[in-house]
Amino acid sequence: MNKLSVLPLIAVSLLFNSHITKASNTQSLQGSWAGELKISEDKKMEVVFNFNNVKTDIEATIDIPQQQQFGLTFNKVEFKNNKITLAMDMANMKYSGQLSNKKITGLYSQGGFSAPLDLFPVTKIFKREKKPQDVSKNVPYTIEHVNFKNPDGLHYLDGTLTYPKTGNINTVVILLSGSGPTTRDADVFGHKVFAVLADQLTRKNIAVLRYDDRGVGKSTGNFTTATSEDFASDANAAYDFLSKHHNFENSKVGFIGHSEGGLIGAIAAAKNPLIDFFVSLAGPGVDGGQIIIDQSYYIQKSRGLEINKLNEDNTQQKHILSEVRAGISEQDLTELLIKYNIPSEHAKAQAIQMTSPWFKYFVKTDPKDFLAKLNIPMLALNGSLDAQVLAEQNIAGIKQSVKPNKLTTKIYNGLNHLFQPAKTGLPEEYSKIDITFSETVSDDISRWIKELN
Repeated sequence: MNKLSVLPLIAVSLLFNSHITKASNTQSLQGSWAGELKISEDKKMEVVFNFNNVKTDIEATIDIPQQQQFGLTFNKVEFKNNKITLAMDMANMKYSGQLSNKKITGLYSQGGFSAPLDLFPVTKIFKREKKPQDVSKNVPYTIEHVNFKNPDGLHYLDGTLTYPKTGNINTVVILLSGSGPTTRDADVFGHKVFAVLADQLTRKNIAVLRYDDRGVGKSTGNFTTATSEDFASDANAAYDFLSKHHNFENSKVGFIGHSEGGLIGAIAAAKNPLIDFFVSLAGPGVDGGQIIIDQSYYIQKSRGLEINKLNEDNTQQKHILSEVRAGISEQDLTELLIKYNIPSEHAKAQAIQMTSPWFKYFVKTDPKDFLAKLNIPMLALNGSLDAQVLAEQNIAGIKQSVKPNKLTTKIYNGLNHLFQPAKTGLPEEYSKIDITFSETVSDDISRWIKELN
């Protein structure tokens, strides 16, 4: 059975307040070290570790050029007796190795995946490739840095607010990110999805607030213990902040949620009668367990897995997720995964992930329970090539819940989960596409919003 995560490397951009341990060694880590990580028999991926000595301490980041991810920061760094230990807790990523004769011999692990990874010094500079829709420094609107408090969690959320310099601002939207620790720009696979979407909408006279997830970037709080419901409370804290902002006293305020952000937006809007509208971008219309089952089946089938193995894996996925829904313990889940021929060290790591508060909540929660409570205009959009939140069944689920006179839906031919023009829709294609977010989609969103006024 494959991991529930569709990629062995979780591609997320993270900024942490790093825990740095003083070094006491005879050899230096300073600089960049690269190695090839074996993903499968026929697939390898280059990774680059960057070490920077700050006085007597060390900071560490990782680059994944193939996924166009750069500068992902390890929040735990220890270097003693020429042994290096790194951890990125939010991505469940770890590396441990021994430095000797200008070589680091070590082991990389993430979730239920692990593999040997040896690193060697390199002088090549790895940089993110510029995308055609990257936001320029000179923009025709106001950019305001904001910071607001969630009174429920007593933490602060740090974000960016963009709005037109002149004229009445009729509408402001709050962007809600999908699963995984996400910064305000939604950096993923070399794209800054929310930065681009915010730019597109603000140029059409719509104000946009985007913010770092709790515990990510400059936001405080604990990401690792939070569920979709907790993130919904952050969304409503953002609403409360905007409702008191002098520029938006007479403006309509709505949520735009992408992927899991569609669930978060539904929860937040169901609990907040003052929200004016809701836009779901590739958001779920069925429960999270079904999302994972459908995603795994579709992606493995698209990659050519033979039908008997595909059906076997699908049966196992359903059984395991049913046990998670029923509240199986971490130990019992580890034993079940081992019975399904998952190596013990992988099984334990995967069981920890699958019994986390976020995963258990996501698997058991049906968005219909919240969508049915909405009495506001809703726009639900998907791409026909979405391999992660399959368009037909999720749009159908939304239609079952939302009042027909309140709902507008559309499936875009040839767009993927990120609303990029795609060929296959598979995740490995994301970083290879130049377009970050289809302007056709953002045009439709802005037109729909303006028709509400």
